[in-house]
Amino acid sequence: MSNTPPVRRNFIELRTGDVLEVAGVRIQMEYKKGQVARMVVSAAPDTPIKKVAAVARPVPSLPS
Repeated sequence: MSNTPPVRRNFIELRTGDVLEVAGVRIQMEYKKGQVARMVVSAAPDTPIKKVAAVARPVPSLPS
């Protein structure tokens, strides 16, 4: 049996200027170009904020 707590996943589409509010934290999509989006995170000073980068995947058309 796993010790991982249950997780609820929500899929939300944002447009430029939209704000997502989660437990007192506001995340606003400020700008998007291609696959990169600039988000503004507004939270209490003691709220930890951490960016977790996507895992780099090899490109099939390039030699490894």
